[in-house]
Amino acid sequence: MKPFYSIIYAVIRPEIDEKISVGIILLDKNQVSLSISENKVSLLKKTVSKNYLNSIKFSLSLIERSFILKQGSSNNPQRILELQVKDKSDVFNYSYIEYLSRYNSNVLTFSEPIEINLKITNDLFLKLFHKFVDKYENKQKEKKQITKFEAFKKKFYPEVEPYFNIEHEIDSFIYPDLIMPISLDLMGKNENEVFAQSVDMSKTIITIERGIADLLIIKRALPEAKQFLISSEPDKLNQINHNIWGNVRKMKEFEYVDLSETEKISEYAKKHGVLPLIKE
Repeated sequence: MKPFYSIIYAVIRPEIDEKISVGIILLDKNQVSLSISENKVSLLKKTVSKNYLNSIKFSLSLIERSFILKQGSSNNPQRILELQVKDKSDVFNYSYIEYLSRYNSNVLTFSEPIEINLKITNDLFLKLFHKFVDKYENKQKEKKQITKFEAFKKKFYPEVEPYFNIEHEIDSFIYPDLIMPISLDLMGKNENEVFAQSVDMSKTIITIERGIADLLIIKRALPEAKQFLISSEPDKLNQINHNIWGNVRKMKEFEYVDLSETEKISEYAKKHGVLPLIKE
């Protein structure tokens, strides 16, 4: 198989097939490399709605989930991901990318694979990335440290996707008693609505307040709703945050679930037949 690459586009206006390049994938018989422009993805929030942006991010995360971060040198610090499966050709190959280029998901699309007569190197990959995706991507950006909450979301949310809308928004058009639009991590429904919100107790007080306030606003509008607050104990040296964490665990408006025990939520969803709140 000759080396080839395909450009990944986010479709921002499906009705006229308007799209913007956000990543690139480069393949040969021995390796598969991928890079997504975080800069381009962040700029999309000025163009598309929050819910649509979340759909784009989720679709990109599905692609990235098969990859692992490849350590770059100081000369090539661009965030490059490499496929971690044993037999790479079984997952990504020319025929599959060609199929993806024809398949219209209305969220992401791939360009037709383009063959090249060059040996795949980091330098080649970076040149293609800067030419077709983002020449302004910060080349000196260091690998981002993934927090335990980010790691939790990456692992847990795909597991509960059959039961919940992920990081969705609702407003008074859906529930008239809502005083303002609310964004929550998980939204589902059985006989009553089921919501979950993660709150990182190590964050600033105002960030913690916002996360908790969203659940309290929901409780006021939908008193029968089942609600979970997902968090973990902050450093005891951070006395104010630690006191808030202790108080939150006693609140009756929602059920506190530790980050290490989130299987309680998936078990509840399975037992009570929870389905996504909003059909998409």
